[in-house]
Amino acid sequence: MAIFDFFKKPDTKAETEEKGYLPITGGYLPDHWHANWWQEGKNVQRFGGETAIVNACVDAYAQTIASLYGDHFKYDKDGSKNPVGASALSRLLHQPNEYQTRSDFMLNLVKDLLLNGNAYVVGIRNNRNEFGSLHLVRSTSTAAYIEPESKEVFYACGENPFLEKIDMMIPARDVMHIRLHTPRHPLIGVSPIEHAAASIAANAAITGHQAAFFNNMSRPSGVLSTEMKLTADQMGQLRSAWEAQSKDMNSGRIPILSNGIKWEPMSISSQDAQLVQAFQMTVEDVARAFRVPLPLVGDYRHATYNNVEQLISSWLSTGLGFILEHIELSFDKFFGLPRGQFTEFDVDALLRTDFAGRVDGLTKGIEQGLFTPNEARAKMGGLPAVDKGDQVYAQAQMQPLGYEPPKPEAPAVEPKPVDEPEEDPEAAKGAAIYYLKGMMNDG
Repeated sequence: MAIFDFFKKPDTKAETEEKGYLPITGGYLPDHWHANWWQEGKNVQRFGGETAIVNACVDAYAQTIASLYGDHFKYDKDGSKNPVGASALSRLLHQPNEYQTRSDFMLNLVKDLLLNGNAYVVGIRNNRNEFGSLHLVRSTSTAAYIEPESKEVFYACGENPFLEKIDMMIPARDVMHIRLHTPRHPLIGVSPIEHAAASIAANAAITGHQAAFFNNMSRPSGVLSTEMKLTADQMGQLRSAWEAQSKDMNSGRIPILSNGIKWEPMSISSQDAQLVQAFQMTVEDVARAFRVPLPLVGDYRHATYNNVEQLISSWLSTGLGFILEHIELSFDKFFGLPRGQFTEFDVDALLRTDFAGRVDGLTKGIEQGLFTPNEARAKMGGLPAVDKGDQVYAQAQMQPLGYEPPKPEAPAVEPKPVDEPEEDPEAAKGAAIYYLKGMMNDG
C-alpha cells in the first residue's frame, strides 16, 4: 500500500478493513448495554442530552468557562508569573480564528466535550510552522485511526464549512483531542451522561408521563355519570358534544348537561403526586454525575451557601476546577510549551460578585505582606497605581515569639585634638642666637 493511499480518508467499511486501519470510535452507549440494544427497546437518543437538567449542567460549565479570559504565562527566575504576549498560544486564546470569538470557541468546545466525551480542534499552521488558527470539528463525525505498523495516531476529522474539504487524515500533532474518562479505549472519551444514563432515562420517562397526564392521555381528568341507561349511540353523541364544547379553542366554554348527567372530576392520587418528588431525585442524580451544585441549575431547596462566592469556590474545588485544568493541560501539550510555561484561565472573574469579601481579603493580604498596594488595586478592577505602592508593607509589631530587641550601644567618644601653638619664626631665631652666645661664653 502506498504512503499516499494510507493518508487518504477511507470511504467505506470494506476499504477500511482492506487497508488495515484500526478505527477508534466512541458513542453514547452505556457499558452494561448488550450488543442488540435496539432489539431490547432501548433508545440511544435519550442519552444524547435532550433533557433540561443535562443541558443545564452542560451550559453551566460551557457558559462559565467561555466567560473566562485565558492567556499564556511563564515563571521568571525570581518566581514571578508574567504573561507571554508575543506567542502563538496567546494570540489564539484571544482570537482562535476569523469567524469565532474566544467566547464562541470555548462555549462550543466545552459543550462538545461534556455531551460527547471528546472535543477535537484542528490547528492550521502558517508560514513559520506555527499554529495560525484553530478550528472545531464535530466530535460525532470524527474518528481516530491507528497505523498498524508504527502505531501512530491519525484523525479522520468531520466537516467544517470554514475549512477546505478534508480528504486526508490529519496526524495527531495537528489535532488537539481533549477527552474525558476513557474506560474502553485510551482514545475514546466517555461523557458523564453515560454514567448517569439510568437517571436520565428515568428523567425522560417521568417528563413524558407528566406531559401525557396533563394532556389527558395518561388518565382522564374526570367522568360524566348518570343513573340513566344510555345506548351506544347516545354515549357517542354525548362524547362528541362534550369534546366539541371543551377541546382546543373552546376549552374555556362551559358545557351544559341535562337528563341527570353529572361531571365528577378525578383528583390526582398521592402516587401521581410523588412523580414530582421522583423527578427532583433524578435531577440530583444528573447534577451529581456532572458535579454541578444544585443552585447553579435552579434548585435552591437545599442551598446552604451564604453568598455566591462560597458557591463558586466550592465548585472550583471540585468539578469546574478539574475541567479548567484538563483544558489548560491540553493546550500546553498541543502547543508544546516547555517547563515553566503554561496556559491559565482567570478565575478571579468568578469571585467578583462579593465586593465586601474581596475588599476584606485584599486588605488582609496587604497587611500580611502578601500583596503590594498596587497589586491589590489591580485586582479590584484595574484601579490605577499609586506612588510608593509597589513595595510590600508589614506592621512593625509583628515579631516572632521570644524576640528581644537589641539594646542600643553608647556611641564611642573620640578625644578632641589638642591645638598646638603656632611657632614664631622670629622667636625661634632669637632663641638660637642666645644659645650660641651662651656656648661661646662658656668656652
